[in-house]
Amino acid sequence: MTRFAKNVSTVLTLALVCLFPAHSLASQPALVAPPDDTLSLWVMDNGIGSQRALGRIVKRFQRETKIPVRIRFLNWGEAFAEISKALNGADSVAPNGNGPDVLQLGSTWVPFFASSGAIEPLDSYLEQVGATRFFKESFKAARLPQDSLVYSFPWFVDVRALYVNEKLWKKLALEKEEVDSYSEFIGVLRAFAKNAAGSSDGAAKVAPFALPGKGDWTGPQHMAPFIWSFGGDFITKTSAGYRSSLLDSTTLKGLAYYLRIFADREISPYGLDENSVQETERFIGGGQLVLYGTSEIIRQMEIASKDGGLKDSPIAEDGITIVEPLAGHSGIVSFVGGSHLVLPKAHKPAAERLLCYLLRADNMDAYTRQVGFLPADESIVNIWGKDARYSRIIETMKIGKSFPNIPEWVAIEGILIEFSNALGDLFREGSSREAVEDQTVELFWDVHQKINKSFGFADTLDKARAVSHIKSQLFAPVEEVTPESMTVVVEEEGGSIWVFILVVAIAAVAAIAGMALSALIRKK
Repeated sequence: MTRFAKNVSTVLTLALVCLFPAHSLASQPALVAPPDDTLSLWVMDNGIGSQRALGRIVKRFQRETKIPVRIRFLNWGEAFAEISKALNGADSVAPNGNGPDVLQLGSTWVPFFASSGAIEPLDSYLEQVGATRFFKESFKAARLPQDSLVYSFPWFVDVRALYVNEKLWKKLALEKEEVDSYSEFIGVLRAFAKNAAGSSDGAAKVAPFALPGKGDWTGPQHMAPFIWSFGGDFITKTSAGYRSSLLDSTTLKGLAYYLRIFADREISPYGLDENSVQETERFIGGGQLVLYGTSEIIRQMEIASKDGGLKDSPIAEDGITIVEPLAGHSGIVSFVGGSHLVLPKAHKPAAERLLCYLLRADNMDAYTRQVGFLPADESIVNIWGKDARYSRIIETMKIGKSFPNIPEWVAIEGILIEFSNALGDLFREGSSREAVEDQTVELFWDVHQKINKSFGFADTLDKARAVSHIKSQLFAPVEEVTPESMTVVVEEEGGSIWVFILVVAIAAVAAIAGMALSALIRKK
């Protein structure tokens, strides 16, 4: 394994350790070499029911083909290191060993393993698989830049959307056009927090929203829509290669809105202290108004608690609905990720049949319907769109964007994960606003330098000017637009008394004026 691959493996193993802890698998027994004709399928544990669903599909494959298959389910937090060891390690696994013959990869991992020569080009299967049916954005990760070869096929799509507690949301009686932009979204969250603080029905216990700030791996996915919707990006391609665009004005503008929510204890009271799994649990328990999450929660609400589902949870009782994607100054762009299937270089010939079987439309539909992630097949998704619960998610996917399909992105994502958690540390532990702002600016500069160093890009920015630019952009006032129906009259302690006095005074003046007018009329 190259030093770069080893470093990336270490970064990803640490960064992803908190991914889906609820899905973590018990330690697997030592692997025994299967018979030479047995195919080895390696996939991640993709949520409730995923193992059972895949098991059914594989059993049908074995019945139809008489080819035995052994499935190994990997923990997401350990998968990258395990796969790297199997595909790129010094002791590469031989075709008749314990390594994978067919393998699931996160979409951003495909370019990394393709560039190392660890996975097989799949162009000869384009027609057989029917590659034209895949969403273009999902299929993008299957290729390397300036390389026409296809190294993977999309399996399912991970689309992030804004889910809201339907019972609480209906009480707000908001029109769609009142929550169109990030400014309006922040205004709604602010008004909800203030109204809840003055309520006596328990609403004060409900957090408006949260962006994770502690021990989390999803920071880049949470940041991305803010950045992209304001015209920015994490990196930019130039004639001299890729460079960091973290300090570009458009990127900083989007992150200014991100930080406005991230660090605000009124509208995100728990975000700095929690990861995305904890925030999801809070939402499921009815303790959060809005969740930025993935589509499998819809499927989980149909599964009984005894089977690990959410059918008996508070959110199942209250219901969920989806808020339309939010617009920034440059429009609407949502985050789209997902998983692909690949053939390692050292695979048995029969592995090709298993790959094509798993990607068959009926099997893809059966698997994704069980786990709740959207299938990567556009024709199947159009059928899913007839279900109101998924129609908005599908629309979100169609305007979505994925991370760059470059080998270096694995390392860049690791840097960004550390960055988002470091931001949480600063805002959670900062002694004063001025100190936190200075430390935040310094962190942005350091991360910008790390990204450029990772690409080998020679940065010519002057630090003093860059620091001034970061501070002026990142901490500029952010617009908050509160819907008229949610306007809060009382914003300060004791304000209600003054409002009462003002109302009484106005009423008194009106009464006196009315009496005077009446007397004048009688006199005439």
